[in-house]
Amino acid sequence: MAQSPDLRQQGALARHCYWHPEVETGLSCNRCGKDMCTQCMVQAPVGIRCRECGKAARPPTFEVQPSYYARAVVVGAAIAIGGGLLWALVVQTVFGRIPFLPSLLALAMGYGAGELIALSVNRKRGTGLAWIAGSSVAIAFLISWRLSPFGFSIWGLLFIILGVVIAVQRVR
Repeated sequence: MAQSPDLRQQGALARHCYWHPEVETGLSCNRCGKDMCTQCMVQAPVGIRCRECGKAARPPTFEVQPSYYARAVVVGAAIAIGGGLLWALVVQTVFGRIPFLPSLLALAMGYGAGELIALSVNRKRGTGLAWIAGSSVAIAFLISWRLSPFGFSIWGLLFIILGVVIAVQRVR
């Protein structure tokens, strides 16, 4: 049934944007049906949507429950203590005399901390988990340094920083 042009000209069938009532529009959300203007539309893979329906949902990978943080803290503490003891043992033995081995252990510690924490939280990711992973590597270094004071150069410090960065990148 065709509409008469007279009704359109009179404005009886004019639709207006839900958020900008002064703007006339012919667009509507393909999900909720609200009328919207071009400023309010969001291009989605399934067509155009309004502001509310077009909001991107947060992926479940980044939704970390408090129980996951508790697991990560426990695993991070175990990594810090165990890694610190292992690090001190390596420095005190013959392996400590091999150039760069204690420094390379920082990289391995970072990778291991990041992987173990990621596994313990079912591969979830988040800023809080990154802080836990990075802190566990830093605390492991401090424990090893406290148990077996050793001098470290700028290169050693660089490797420790790289170890922390590797741990953070595994869970961020």
